[in-house]
Amino acid sequence: MAMRLAIAFDTTPESWLVQQMQYDLWRLSQKASLGSVQRLTPKDVR
Repeated sequence: MAMRLAIAFDTTPESWLVQQMQYDLWRLSQKASLGSVQRLTPKDVR
């Protein structure tokens, strides 16, 4: 779809993919509760 939009609007497929990624992250930030995610420190990673 990004390729088709790029051709239709004389843009790049990457620009459409970036816009979709930004929208997806925005939507997630609007409804997700990420406060319970525990941060890892180097000693926790094995």
